[in-house]
Amino acid sequence: MNRTPFALLSAALLFALPLSGQAQQGPAPQGGARPPATRPPAVQPGQRLAPISLQGRYLAARVGEQDHDYDAAADQMDQALALTPLDPELIYAVFRLRMYAGRIDSAAELAPAVLATRPGDGFANLVMAIQAIKKGEYKAAEQQLNKIGAENQLGALRDYVMAWLKAGEKDYSAARALLVRLKPAAGERAEAPSLVIEGQIDEMAGDKAAAEAKYRRAMSIDRNGLRTTISVAEGMRRLGKDAEAREILKTYGARYGDSVVMDGLMGPNAPMPKPPTPASGIAEILFDIGGILASDPRNQRTDLALIFYQLATALKPEQDFAWLMIAGLYEQFHQIPKAIAALGRIGPTSPLYWQARLRTAALDAQEDKFDQAVARLRTLVAEKPDRIDAALTLADLLRSKDLFAEAVAAYDTAISRLGTPDERHWQVYFGRGIVLERTKNWPKAEADMKKALELSPEQPYVLNYLGYSWIDQGLHLQEGMKMLERATELRPDDGSITDSVGWAYYRLGQYEKAVEWLERATEQKGDDSTITDHLGDAYWHVGRRREARFQWERALHQKPDKDRLPIIQDKIANGLNPSNDKPTVYEKAADSKQGG
Repeated sequence: MNRTPFALLSAALLFALPLSGQAQQGPAPQGGARPPATRPPAVQPGQRLAPISLQGRYLAARVGEQDHDYDAAADQMDQALALTPLDPELIYAVFRLRMYAGRIDSAAELAPAVLATRPGDGFANLVMAIQAIKKGEYKAAEQQLNKIGAENQLGALRDYVMAWLKAGEKDYSAARALLVRLKPAAGERAEAPSLVIEGQIDEMAGDKAAAEAKYRRAMSIDRNGLRTTISVAEGMRRLGKDAEAREILKTYGARYGDSVVMDGLMGPNAPMPKPPTPASGIAEILFDIGGILASDPRNQRTDLALIFYQLATALKPEQDFAWLMIAGLYEQFHQIPKAIAALGRIGPTSPLYWQARLRTAALDAQEDKFDQAVARLRTLVAEKPDRIDAALTLADLLRSKDLFAEAVAAYDTAISRLGTPDERHWQVYFGRGIVLERTKNWPKAEADMKKALELSPEQPYVLNYLGYSWIDQGLHLQEGMKMLERATELRPDDGSITDSVGWAYYRLGQYEKAVEWLERATEQKGDDSTITDHLGDAYWHVGRRREARFQWERALHQKPDKDRLPIIQDKIANGLNPSNDKPTVYEKAADSKQGG
């Protein structure tokens, strides 16, 4: 899709817009330069503020869009349009921002005016088609889509949209002909969603046997696909195969028990899935287009993905995958309240309801609503005693706030629910190992670190943490250094891991090597107070004392932990001395501590 038409109006266009009498500005002084800005006079009691100009509204909208605050941007642009309601460029700008804000119905109100000057515009025609689909006017929707310019087609998915429209017109032979033409090669993963669409259209046509065969084939191809699993299970339930549908969901839930909750779909009171319609089918295709845009590394406009997700929910308000993705984009845009609002659209019967509630709690924490986040998570932990994800989320949140003892208890809960751990659970033991180490319980911390490596031997962060901890305590020095070296091989550009190697050499008294590695670490992660502090210590020991103090000064301004502040200040004032320098670990002294 050509992205150029959806860019903001340029500054040159802004000042070319016709202005109302109220919005006009005085001419610039002779020579084109304006006098320096002065502080505006104070507003007197009872004095009326001058109305905001068209330019002011437009610039406010532009700032809102750059901040991804599309609601505020759309509000400002709406008010700008009220000042010049017939300007085609402004109409188009308002139309765009309403789309970004998810105000699809109000965007559709402007679509005819957009099409008057841009008859082939992709989004304007698409919005008009969506409005027709919502009314069941499938022929009108088809005609609208046929007006889209060749450069703005829906790509390979366009014919799937047309197949759904033909099905809506009850022209099933034409719909099937389109699907046959689009059919992927047998066995390809792309065949599964194609078969699901074929099965749903067969359902609409009343051919239950054909629909069932296609659902079964889709499931055999894509047993790991969540959306395929849900679509097939819903189709089988509609076809009267309730027990089989529940078994499909149960099997998936057992295989991926800590990723998605299937309870809402498997419960005895789960509502019957709605029959397939062109609106629901096309909503899935719009969602897929959004996913393609969001995941393509060449696409620099993830906000376009937001539009397609919004369009999907306009056709199918219960498209909960779209709401989840909208929330994710808003989180990426640092619009946390909007992300929480999107998650709130996911209801209790959705398979994503649990995930939405977990994510909401995490977002509460980002909004400095820590107590509320913890309360939500404790409720979730108690609500489903067979699940580990809420306990893990709670443990990670408590750890982030240095509430290590409480975090240990939450990790204990998660581990008690694991059953037989496998490779994916290394993070659980690693997390508990970290907080146990912080609570000075090294024997148990060490056991958890070893368990994490037993489950997944090549995890660089576990190798780093355990290897560093051993050397820092004078334990297993050779094995610890081998672990650190392997961690750097796996993550050569990670400043924290590079710092661990440098500090290990420091603790071993090999200061020249320590300088070499710590300098490399500061190049990789120069804003880290701990790394900068370490480099200062190493410089001191090799006689580069002026540079050492310079690094400590830098560390002081890089927000070190509070307990490190007085130590760094002492080093700046007095240099290294026994009271502020970590003593060196000697191999001979450590030998007696070896033993596993």
